Amino acid sequence: MSVTVEEKGLVRTLTIEEQGEEIKKLVDSVIKEIQKNVNIPGFRKGHVPPAVIKARYKSAVKEEVARKFIGEKLQKILEENELQPVSTDITFGDIELEGDKLKFKVAFEVAPEFELKPYEGLEIETIKHEITEEDIQNYIDRLLDENAEWEPADKKIEEGDMIKIHYHIKADSGEEEEDEFEVVVGTGQLRPEIEEQIKGKKAGDEVTVENVSLYNEKGEEFGKATVNVKILEVKKKKLPKFDDEFVKKVGLGENVEEAKEKIKEKIENQIKIAKEQELNQKILDKLAEQYDFEVPTSLVKAELEALVQDYARQLESYGIKPNQEMLAAAAQGLEDTAVKNVRLMFVINKIAEKEGIEVSEEEINKEIEEIAKAYNTTPEQMRKYLEEQGLINNIVYTLLRKKVLDLLKEKANIIEMTKEEYEEKTKKEEKKEEVQEEAKEEKAETEEKKEEVDEQK
Repeated sequence: MSVTVEEKGLVRTLTIEEQGEEIKKLVDSVIKEIQKNVNIPGFRKGHVPPAVIKARYKSAVKEEVARKFIGEKLQKILEENELQPVSTDITFGDIELEGDKLKFKVAFEVAPEFELKPYEGLEIETIKHEITEEDIQNYIDRLLDENAEWEPADKKIEEGDMIKIHYHIKADSGEEEEDEFEVVVGTGQLRPEIEEQIKGKKAGDEVTVENVSLYNEKGEEFGKATVNVKILEVKKKKLPKFDDEFVKKVGLGENVEEAKEKIKEKIENQIKIAKEQELNQKILDKLAEQYDFEVPTSLVKAELEALVQDYARQLESYGIKPNQEMLAAAAQGLEDTAVKNVRLMFVINKIAEKEGIEVSEEEINKEIEEIAKAYNTTPEQMRKYLEEQGLINNIVYTLLRKKVLDLLKEKANIIEMTKEEYEEKTKKEEKKEEVQEEAKEEKAETEEKKEEVDEQK
């Protein structure tokens, strides 16, 4: 067997040639399989002569022979040539089959080669947050708002009121639509031009707004409409009192003082989680800034698909059903993120390898148990699903990534600042960047003028 390897970026193209009895047997095997399943006029099923099969299904025969051959030999070929594809995205091409001689090409991507940059002592700035009475009061205000009741009110409509309306839309194309629903004024659920007309009105009043623009799913205007809105009911929000009875009802203790202590603990926990997430992201951003090596397009494609799926699920959780145009626009905006994530995956794996960080089978099983609980299924069923979907490696990487981030946080130079200090530093850095950009532009203009003078000479 002859194997030649062509390198182009991260793509490796193998030209494989083999001749002899093994290929002849493969051809005979493929022909027999086709014989069992084809119906050709003039021949009984399963008794079509091999020569007819070869003539009629020439392309199918050579493709299947190549697939069978590579299925049996690929691992050995890769080991002998010290190659390792980064994904299952392997393509075939230029298949030639003449008698007992087979020649074809196989292409796949390999991992990039790069040197690790220093990752100890990364300078990370975070904002120091001390819980104030204002934080506690804001939490209480949100809690009261969540437990508010709506009472019918004979009043003029203002922001924050809940209204029940009946609307009738008549488009300039002649199409009509009407319905009833409840909405809170000022939450962006109504078109601004309609909401402005409604404010100040009372139950029983009607509002007509003409020349309201209509938009399709792409956000393109396709017509105008007249909208008639009848206000059926107005409700005012009534907030409960923050007293012992209320805190008992919402499970925050027996009295107001105990509730405030629990609220403080909740805020502290929220801040801790938020700071951890912020720290992780800043470390990842710092790492990403240091590298710009090429990454496999097959992995970027898979990562982009995963990011778009996450985006779609997020929209659906808000009651929005995304269409293809929305997903295509999201994919375009997420491409840089996909490249960054794939690049970071290689960096994190390399750090893990250098530091001897590994993920044990016990840790994988524990993570699968946690996921199974979240989906109300058994660990066995969840593992089976993950294996079928090829997602076990994702679990391993998630655990490995966490371990590497924990290590980097231990080795990082974390600088805590007040909000004011952080904002001041950010302003100075932005100003510095502006000055550098202006200097760069001035230099370019000077060089351009110099070239013009030189040309005139």
